[in-house]
Amino acid sequence: MDAVTNALATLDEPADHLGRLVAAFLAGRRSRLTAEAYARDLTSWLGWCHTNAVDPLDAWPAHIQLWLTHLAEQRREAGNTRARRLGAVSSWYGWLIRHQAAPRNPALLEREERPVRAPRKAPALSDQQTAALLAAADLDSRRAAAIVYLLLYTGIRVGELLGATTADLGEDRGHSVLHIRGKGGKLRVASLVPPVMLRLHAYLAERPDIAGTALVPAEQAGTGGPRPLVATANGRPLDRKEIRRLLRRLARKAGLPEVLADRISPHSARATFATSALDAGVPVRDVQYAMGHASPVTTEGYDRSTLSPDRSPAYRLLTRFGSGTVET
Repeated sequence: MDAVTNALATLDEPADHLGRLVAAFLAGRRSRLTAEAYARDLTSWLGWCHTNAVDPLDAWPAHIQLWLTHLAEQRREAGNTRARRLGAVSSWYGWLIRHQAAPRNPALLEREERPVRAPRKAPALSDQQTAALLAAADLDSRRAAAIVYLLLYTGIRVGELLGATTADLGEDRGHSVLHIRGKGGKLRVASLVPPVMLRLHAYLAERPDIAGTALVPAEQAGTGGPRPLVATANGRPLDRKEIRRLLRRLARKAGLPEVLADRISPHSARATFATSALDAGVPVRDVQYAMGHASPVTTEGYDRSTLSPDRSPAYRLLTRFGSGTVET
């Protein structure tokens, strides 16, 4: 919301009215993570409107198309990002129309006018690559180890990790867990296995802002004032871009292929979690719950095992066609 407030601060007389409409819309989102994501996307749209002297409450589809072109050509944003922004802006206008605050939804574009989503998916890591990344995190720092182990062993979204606090730690039937508020405000728990808790305890124990806080009390969430579960050296929440930079730096230290190290992201950790769990025979229902998906179809979409090159029929054909070696 702060980002939207800053953008609106540059507007003149309509700023207060527009700001109230944005604030009311975001306040109605059940999940804080969703509200923050919508705020970032609305900031992009409202900032463009201000720069180009467009009244957001009287915008037309042509304005939306110009904005999307700007994002693609000037900001170099990918199709997936632009499609997400368009969806957020369309949701806002839908809310405005229901409250009789806007005459139309300019974000309802024809199919051929919408951004094309890139077919490439975030890559998943093999078991050997995952082990190498975990080892590199252990050698880097306690914070790096805590972050990477949490992402790979729980499959939580990066926004859920960054939004978690020490008060979200707890126990459930003898298991260490992290209480998570996911998309749509849905609550779930992520099990924290011993390797994760070992790194998390070591990291939290060295943080001066939570010294002496009980981390995993029995039967309830953590006691004491809540602090970000992962934070900067000053105890402030991390930015998701910092997590991506950390993963790419560690991927290079781990010796992962350059093409993979350049593309790895927190989403790759979720893909790795889903792919490895399903490949290990974990029921889709259990993986679906762990990842906070409403549908098992979404969970199966994260499974990269069916796309793995080692499943290519070409390797089976080697036994039929021969190795193809050439004698010299």
